[in-house]
Amino acid sequence: MHEALFSGQDEWAGSEDAVTIFKGMAGTLKLDQTQFDSCLDGDKYAEKIQADTQEGSAAGVTGTPAFSVNGISLSGAQAYETFKETIEYALAGGEAPSLTVAADSFRSLGEANAPVVITEFSDFQ
Repeated sequence: MHEALFSGQDEWAGSEDAVTIFKGMAGTLKLDQTQFDSCLDGDKYAEKIQADTQEGSAAGVTGTPAFSVNGISLSGAQAYETFKETIEYALAGGEAPSLTVAADSFRSLGEANAPVVITEFSDFQ
């Protein structure tokens, strides 16, 4: 779905028909249409989305995608080389202002004590 969303972004970005377009993409991709529609139409994740939005705002995020690698901010779409250089800098002991993000189950992957922490704030709208 991610690939389809971003390859067809010109079609849905800013469109009042975005939800209809998303539902059509889900069908084309053979996702469980009932489950997809229920998730998109419901407010099951509204509280989590609001918490993420507030956390991003508090961290200075003004647009998406926005990334933080051990507190080093990267804003906007970035080339692989930019991430590689930033991660190498962090692994070599480079420091930046700290960013604390709750390591809870719905938005965290990997080990809590990993030597590199990448935080991404993103929005499909």
